[in-house]
Amino acid sequence: MAQTHGAVDLSQFAAKTATDSQPGLADNPAVSEAPANAGSRRHQSSGAVVAGPFIRDADDGTFEEVTETSLKVPVIIDLWAPWCGPCKQLGPILEELAREYQGRFQLVKINVDDSPQLAQAFQAQSIPMVVALIGGRPAPLFQGAQPKAQIKPLIDQVLQIAGQAGLTGVMAGEADSSQEDPRTEEEKAVEALVEAGDYPEAMKQAQKLLRNRPEESSRYQALVDKVSIAQRLQTEEGQDDSDPLVLADRFFQAGNEPQAFDLLLSLIAKSADEERDEYRQRLLELFRLSRNPEAVKLARQRLSRLLF
Repeated sequence: MAQTHGAVDLSQFAAKTATDSQPGLADNPAVSEAPANAGSRRHQSSGAVVAGPFIRDADDGTFEEVTETSLKVPVIIDLWAPWCGPCKQLGPILEELAREYQGRFQLVKINVDDSPQLAQAFQAQSIPMVVALIGGRPAPLFQGAQPKAQIKPLIDQVLQIAGQAGLTGVMAGEADSSQEDPRTEEEKAVEALVEAGDYPEAMKQAQKLLRNRPEESSRYQALVDKVSIAQRLQTEEGQDDSDPLVLADRFFQAGNEPQAFDLLLSLIAKSADEERDEYRQRLLELFRLSRNPEAVKLARQRLSRLLF
């Protein structure tokens, strides 16, 4: 399907959806965990109320959940990045529409900097990029910021096609994940333990939250990662800084976050695939811990240019 900056004709996609519901991204590693029998279950959701928020975030590790949802409710995917100006214009419009439609579709927001496999899978040459996912099949809608008046007809068309495929479920509408308080009381307690240097207890509490809150696994896995990173920074104090990963951690620990980011970005630029991904993962970990949003913004821009 040709991609344009305006509305696209989904009529050909409608015909494909009616006869073939195999996910068009199934060969990509980011989405290879999607259920193999996704298409065979596409009609089971007629009129069903589906647990989940109107708006959620997703990444390479949680996209299987999005594919599952698309078997019951049409999904609108917003590929964006924190440094992208047009993304900041489009995002609130899409969120407003998600609330207006009261769960007739789920809006899924994907930060391309944190989800390079998905960005590649969707062939996101520029952002923002908006894609529909109906019964596991992707259909590009538009790129660039668009006014609400032009987006609504596209959403209506998506809903019409989804209805023809029997996907008439409705999201239950829990609180939007993108609107939640950044830290729960439990998270604050774990972070206080980290600040006190009690890493074993912090990890114990974080893992307990992860086990007991499967519906928020992404959130609490990030908390476990945060404790693990903080503990690693502490244990690396006596190690040889000839290891560039240790050196990056030391720069970060000393408060020189831009230098840590610069080092990892330079390593990403000149490394082969396996090493490159290791350095990228470490950089993303440090982004999550950073207290310097401007440095993170600039580093994310550079990372995006390197990856795309």
